[in-house]
Amino acid sequence: MNKIQDGSPLGRRSWCTVLAVCYLMIVGFVSFARGEALRVCATTPDVGSLVREIGGERVSLSVFAKGTEDPHFLEAKPGFIKALSLADLFIQTGLDLESGWAPPILQNARNSKVLPGAKGFVDASWAILPLEVPTGPVDRSMGDVHAAGNPHYLLDPLNGLNVARLIRDRLGELRPEDRAFFNERYSSFRGRLAAAMVGESLAAQYDFEKLATLFEHGKLRSFLAAQGRENLLGGWLGAMTPHFGVKVVADHNLWPYFARRFGIQVVGFMEPKPGISPTTKHLAGLIDMMHAQGVKLILAAPYYDPRHAKFLAERTGAKIARMAHQVGALDEAHDYLRMIDYNVRQVLLALGG
Repeated sequence: MNKIQDGSPLGRRSWCTVLAVCYLMIVGFVSFARGEALRVCATTPDVGSLVREIGGERVSLSVFAKGTEDPHFLEAKPGFIKALSLADLFIQTGLDLESGWAPPILQNARNSKVLPGAKGFVDASWAILPLEVPTGPVDRSMGDVHAAGNPHYLLDPLNGLNVARLIRDRLGELRPEDRAFFNERYSSFRGRLAAAMVGESLAAQYDFEKLATLFEHGKLRSFLAAQGRENLLGGWLGAMTPHFGVKVVADHNLWPYFARRFGIQVVGFMEPKPGISPTTKHLAGLIDMMHAQGVKLILAAPYYDPRHAKFLAERTGAKIARMAHQVGALDEAHDYLRMIDYNVRQVLLALGG
């Protein structure tokens, strides 16, 4: 009987085949033990970026809205329905932001795991306290007013942290064996956010969320001075401290959460009512108000017609800060922390420091 010699080419190929089969069996066993990546659908790039921060490679993510789009108005595509039909988790921004397009795709996906009330459905606004909730009846004569409150809450990084915590918890419920992994990634995200907010020195000594709350109420400087640490304040809050209380106007009502967090007062809008295009009469009144109150800064979103901001700037001398209304709206804002950083830097640049 002929035998295959170990050193022959055919023998070497046989051993390679055995090793390859063993490798595939090991990889398959590890994949089975860990489970496939959780399939997550997020409505907006902000939510999607936070899912990536927490889920890492343990999630397979589909994001419906592009960064350059207005998330209020999105055309529902067949691909959204297909992705939802296979999803383990659906996360929306909420507060009626997606009310015009998300409910139909949820219904048409026919996936009970991600319907409201199921473990696979998350409304990110559960994690925050909304601003500008109407106290009376809402109708179309008021413009595009959100009855549940202003939905642009992820422009405040503390709200982003709260949503990241909610995502961590829900991912951990759906995949308990990966809970430690999600916790570790959340801790890393929180640490990077803390350093960005107040600087590494204070982030190591204090709960940065409490420092941010003190800043919001105009009390952070005096608190740190009493501790002998005023000169340690860095990060976004340190840079914005000299400009606390600065007055701005904006195109659309996108910025109340950002303004609250960074000590800005939004005193007017180019839109006469939310979602209503600017009129010459309204802009003329806005110009008079800007002169009277010394407004020198205009916040402009990239999807909004830039002619109106330019019109105001030419007649008031105000500088235009071209802001990112969500992750991916501009190239420099390609993840959540970079979006916040970009917006703060744009404000500082327009203010001259």
